[in-house]
Amino acid sequence: MYRIQVQGLIPARWRDRLEGMAISMAVSAGSPPVTTLSGRLADQASLTGVLTALYELHLPVLLVECLGAGLEEADDRT
Repeated sequence: MYRIQVQGLIPARWRDRLEGMAISMAVSAGSPPVTTLSGRLADQASLTGVLTALYELHLPVLLVECLGAGLEEADDRT
């Protein structure tokens, strides 16, 4: 699971190009909009593909966070 935040807006139609990650946007008065992508990526190549798509959109990346690394392995052992 990954969470990626960028400054700017991403249209929902880009979901397929972003490996199917969920897209949510936050707009605050006086601040630039922030889009958060969240979801499961198959591997590092998928992560690289998402980051490349964001680069092509010229959106500044604010955060890339791996969520729950190793949790699936721990669940399999219990």
